[in-house]
Amino acid sequence: MTNSIKIAFRNTLRNKRRTLLSVLAIAIGGVASLLLGAFVSSIYYGIQTGISKDSGHLHIHKNGFFKYGIAKVGQYDMANYLDIIQEIKNSDTKDEISVVTPTLSIAGIVSNSYRGTSQTFMGIGLVADDQKKMQEWDGFGLNLKIQDIPFDVINDKKGLMGKGLAINLGMCEELGLDGCLKSEKNSTQEVDPEISSFAIDISSLDKSVVDIMVAPAQGAPNISSLAIAKVWQSRQKTVDDRFIAMPLEVAQSLFYGSDYKKVNTVTVQLKDVQKTGQIKQNLQKLFEIKGWNLEIITLSEFAPQFKKVLSMFGFIFIFVSLIIAVIVLFTVSNTMTMSVMERYKEIGTLRSMGLRRWGVKKYFIIEGAIIGVFGATLGVTIAYIIATTINNSGLTWSPPSGSDEQLLILQLTQNPMLIITVWVLLVTASVISSFLPAKKASNMPIIDALRYN
Repeated sequence: MTNSIKIAFRNTLRNKRRTLLSVLAIAIGGVASLLLGAFVSSIYYGIQTGISKDSGHLHIHKNGFFKYGIAKVGQYDMANYLDIIQEIKNSDTKDEISVVTPTLSIAGIVSNSYRGTSQTFMGIGLVADDQKKMQEWDGFGLNLKIQDIPFDVINDKKGLMGKGLAINLGMCEELGLDGCLKSEKNSTQEVDPEISSFAIDISSLDKSVVDIMVAPAQGAPNISSLAIAKVWQSRQKTVDDRFIAMPLEVAQSLFYGSDYKKVNTVTVQLKDVQKTGQIKQNLQKLFEIKGWNLEIITLSEFAPQFKKVLSMFGFIFIFVSLIIAVIVLFTVSNTMTMSVMERYKEIGTLRSMGLRRWGVKKYFIIEGAIIGVFGATLGVTIAYIIATTINNSGLTWSPPSGSDEQLLILQLTQNPMLIITVWVLLVTASVISSFLPAKKASNMPIIDALRYN
């Protein structure tokens, strides 16, 4: 076998220019596949990091909330959420968990009395310290500059508002924003003397305080005031125009009053996202033992756009890789066909000396494999150099994950399976493309080969 490899290697050097072109074609295809795959990996890990920071990896609800909770407000909320959190923190999986925190989603109308404006909103009650810790998650070691939400301003009676919502409420002056339409303050016309005692002195109102009205599951709407400490701009306009974050206690008082304290979600953030399935099973067993009727929703379920984006880029990668494989097939096949045509007499001589058909076929297949190995290895080397150069160049881009502009990092060396897969694909394509010319050479009649001019 060693002699066959030596002979095949020497044969590849007979026409150095043609062999070099074939190797370069394979290398270029490898570079394209590897860089595209590294970029897709960067998008995959970047989006997953952004979602993990904001929403964790597991959502625990009362069974049925995920499907019917929006329509049946309040019917799937959990009163024993503190016990659930404590049991999770004391479970066997506690060392694999980074954060366990409760949240309460609410909706209603927010208004600013000073400006006389109002707007519907979607809000969330949360524990600010837990959310700040979640923002530190970097399970893939990417060190990405995700657009962190400034949860540190949320405390006591202070909250956070989307920039679009603040502009719609006309609160630009008090919150230091640009973009509000110029409008007059509440009317200063004279008030009827009979109701003057009920009138509010507009000048005494705090400009940054909003009034929030929420309709609970039962009973009359509840109203509370909330000081807006800061605004935050989401890259999704539909979120930016409706978003309010507030302390969990404020959201609970709005939705339940002072008698009941419930939440609709317990968020779990893991240290290692790869262990999501295992930890989900462990928690399900724990809840069954406790007799709690709870459901656990994973990241891919509560953030379905993650799967869609991944599928789209995965399809693009596979499609481009297949095109490259076809190009490699035709390139190497053409090279091997020309090699066969130039060596008819040599093939006839070897066959007349007793070399079997498989022996002839073997030489050409090994030649194809050698070209594939050199081309694939050169492609991996060039891709590594390009990826390292880009990663150290300081180039930035804006990923489709609601993130700020960040460094462009190609995940090549961090993804060894990508390198192995592309390398094997290129070598396999090169070997396969050698079969037809090799078969043609081995089936050639000895007399015809010897007398070929």
